[in-house]
Amino acid sequence: MVRGRFDARAVPAAIGVAVMLTLAVDVAIIAAHDGEAAVPQDFQFSNEVAGSPQQAKQITVAPLKKRYTPHLLIASPAELPADAAARAKRIKGVKVAEVVDGAQTYVAGRLVGLLGVDPSTFRNLAPKESAKLDALWKNVAGGDAAISFQGPRLGTVVAAGAQQRGASVRVGAFAALGVPTVQAIVSREQARRLGLAHGNAMLVSAPKQNLPKLRKSLLKLLPKGVKISILKQQATAPVQVAQTARSPLTGVNGCSVHMQAVRNEIDAATGPYLVIGCARPGDPQDHGTGDATDFMVSSGGRMPGAAGVAKGNAAAGYAISNWQRLGIKYVIWQQHIWNPSVCKCWRPMADRGSITQNHFDHVHISVLH
Repeated sequence: MVRGRFDARAVPAAIGVAVMLTLAVDVAIIAAHDGEAAVPQDFQFSNEVAGSPQQAKQITVAPLKKRYTPHLLIASPAELPADAAARAKRIKGVKVAEVVDGAQTYVAGRLVGLLGVDPSTFRNLAPKESAKLDALWKNVAGGDAAISFQGPRLGTVVAAGAQQRGASVRVGAFAALGVPTVQAIVSREQARRLGLAHGNAMLVSAPKQNLPKLRKSLLKLLPKGVKISILKQQATAPVQVAQTARSPLTGVNGCSVHMQAVRNEIDAATGPYLVIGCARPGDPQDHGTGDATDFMVSSGGRMPGAAGVAKGNAAAGYAISNWQRLGIKYVIWQQHIWNPSVCKCWRPMADRGSITQNHFDHVHISVLH
């Protein structure tokens, strides 16, 4: 994988208003190079220690409630006060004040306005066609990006945000987002991993109010340096939501954004799985850094049946077929390892004594950090 860089100081500093909503970090560009490295004579196949994921959870979002149109975008060069939303709601006519994270950064090679949002509440501010689709908001809650521009393929991994924080997300939906100058959204958890400032923006809905007058009132209540833009109503657009199997997940906290994106794409393309596990605190290898995922095809340390083997073959095959684009480091399955930095082939591994340690009940996939 070849990683590109850009000068963060050269990034325009506004999302619709002239304020500092920028990333002070680099962006990774997912690319690839041809050629094959020589096999080191002292190369170790892998010292990855396998474990069965525990405490799996499903991704959920709150149902759509009453839908509102965003009328004002408030943006600050620093985090807004903790009571900023409460202050705004005290003004007569303000129905919604939603704090979000904002930045201008690159997504799929395009400089866009990106917001980190709570999918369960932000959906109430989205256009009707987008707001009503649970699958769209589950995808965002699960680590995907919803974007309003064309270019990348739906359901695939693209470069996004901070290079040192993972640098990629899966495109989970094409949809109108309801906020002019904002072309992409992710969950607030994902926004932090991508390097966005925290809580530095707010959306306000105030139907039937005098917006210039409301703007002046808010400027008096909020800190100096805050900028407020009156939003034009955004046209609706057809919505496309990427397929997702959404297997039960574990090890979500600490899973890198790159690994999440790869996990989501493979899960959607080949899942569902019994459980998918990512981060394991204290693990000395890739699970410890959040750069590895286990796709479980049988439970209880038992050998999988034919359906489980087929599912494992599908996960491993998908990762290998797309290894350059996805930034795959290596794949382990059925006591064999596929590591493209050594050779693009399956090589046998030593017997470690159990079905789990020999990776017969799960496929292990690591990505480049």
